[in-house]
Amino acid sequence: MIYLLVAILAYLIGSFPSGVAVVRIVRGIDVRWVGSRRSGATNVFRAAGVVSALVVFMLDTVKGAVAVWLGMWLAGSPAVAARWAAWTGVTTAWPLPAAAISPVWAGLVAGLAAIAGHNWPIYIRFRGGRGVSTTLGTIIPLSPLVAAVGFLVGASIILLSRYASLGSLIGCLFIPAGLLVQSLFIPVPFAVILYGAFVAGMIIFQHRDNIARLRAGTERRLGSR
Repeated sequence: MIYLLVAILAYLIGSFPSGVAVVRIVRGIDVRWVGSRRSGATNVFRAAGVVSALVVFMLDTVKGAVAVWLGMWLAGSPAVAARWAAWTGVTTAWPLPAAAISPVWAGLVAGLAAIAGHNWPIYIRFRGGRGVSTTLGTIIPLSPLVAAVGFLVGASIILLSRYASLGSLIGCLFIPAGLLVQSLFIPVPFAVILYGAFVAGMIIFQHRDNIARLRAGTERRLGSR
C-alpha cells in the first residue's frame, strides 16, 4: 500500500509543468507550441532564453529529488507507519509483508513515477518533456557523486557541441556506468544499478527522433535558427 501512495504522490510532483509555467509567466505563450513542442529546459531556452531555461532545469531537477526523498522517508519513517495504522487499521505494508517495504525500493518507485509525471503530466493533458532533468534529480538521493559527474559530463558535451540532445544522451549513459563503477568501491544496491539502466533507456527512447536527426546531420544546435 505504501508503494501505491508513494507512486501517486511522486507522479503528482513530477507532473508539475515547470516549463509551461515559467514560459507562460515570462513570455505569455505555451512553450509546447514552440520548437520541439516539449516543455523541458532545452525548448524553454528556445522560447524564453537562458535564464528561464536554467530556472526550469533546476525546478525539474528538484522535483525528481524531492519525489525520491519523500518516497524513502515515507517507507522508512516509524511515525508515518504508526499514523497510517491508526487511520486505516492496517500496516503500511499491506497487502505485502512488512519486510517487503524498503526505503530504497520506495525511492525507486517514486523516481519512476516522478519521471512518468514529467513526461506525461496529468495537469497539461499528458504532453510534457523528455525527462532528462527530472531523471538527474532522482539520482541525487541515490548517488550524489554519480549525479554530479553525470551532470558535468552532459553539460560539457552540450557546451562543446551545442547539441543538447547529444549531451543528454551521453550524460544519461553515464548514470548506469557510474553506478556500476561506484559499486566496485562503495556498496550500491543492485536494484539501484538496474534503475539507472532503466531510466537511461527511457531517456534514449524519448530522444529517438533526436537520434535520427543526429545520424542524418539535421539536428539543430543550441542558438541556431
